[in-house]
This record gives sequence, structure tokens and C-alpha cells, in this order.
Amino acid sequence: MELRVIGGKFKRTKLKVPKDTRPLSGIVKSALFSVINDKIKKSYILDLYAGSGALGIEALSRGAKLCDFIDINKKACDIIKENLLKLNLSNNEVYNIPAEIFLRYNKTIDDKYDIIFVFQPYDITNEGIVSKSIHLLKKDGILIFERESNREERSIKGLNIINSKKYGKTALTFYIKD
Repeated sequence: MELRVIGGKFKRTKLKVPKDTRPLSGIVKSALFSVINDKIKKSYILDLYAGSGALGIEALSRGAKLCDFIDINKKACDIIKENLLKLNLSNNEVYNIPAEIFLRYNKTIDDKYDIIFVFQPYDITNEGIVSKSIHLLKKDGILIFERESNREERSIKGLNIINSKKYGKTALTFYIKD
């Protein structure tokens, strides 16, 4: 599968993709970044369930300052590191651990990230991970949760839904920290 950066300074750059991941389509990725585009410049990003790292790399291409990539799959983490190295973005961190463990170890850190991506494999669908990551989100920070479009969006204490979009089997819910 071929995946490309769709905007910013690395536009059209091909990214390597792990075989067992489900990257966002270009249409969904384009729509996602049109919603958060004004929040990206100089932002700190957390990409949970990072896969190829395409979302975090897209944000970096569009002017984000740093991104932490989290994935349980070692091969995926190796590919993220390759993609970052190719783009001379190796100052970003890649953590080869489960998202839940990363969040547990960072309980004492508050308000670190401007944007958090929670794009889990559909077979996980752990919406509780959103609640566990709220403390890491800066005031007025945005958390984007991907789900199957046949699953209902949920209200989450501490977050307000600011947008929701459906694209075929994929749905995105945009939350802002209140």
C-alpha cells in the first residue's frame, strides 16, 4: 500500500506503511486536517496507535513542533522511525508500548499536548482511552477519536464535542477540552 503526505512541506512524500495497519484514506485525512488546520502551527501532538505515523507526520509537515508516536507493534515503530529519519524528523519520540501503559506512566504530566489523535484498530474500540488521556490535553486542546461510523459518538466528561464527521465506514469525533 502506498501512502503519501498530503499537505505542508513534505507534501507528496511517500511513507512506508506496516502491512497490518489501516491508514486513513486521503479524503478522510484531508477533511480531518481542514478541521484542525488553524491549531497545528507550533503544536505538540500525541499520536496514539500510530501505525505508520502518517497522522503525526502530516501534522509535522504542516508546522507542528513535535509529535510523540505510540504503538504496541515493534515493526510499526521501526517503520515510524524510518519515515521520520527519511524526513529528517528524528527529534520526535517513538514509544513501543501499549497506549494504556504510556498514559499510566504519564499520569503526573498535565497539559502537554495541543492535539491528541486516538485512531485505534477497529477491533479494539476502547473509548475509555479518551477519558484516560484528557489530563495530557492542554486547555482548549483538541482530541480526535476515530470510530466505525455505525458506532455512536459518546459524550465524555471534561470534553465537549465540537465536530463530528462520517465518511463511509469511518467516523471522526472532535473533542475540545473544557
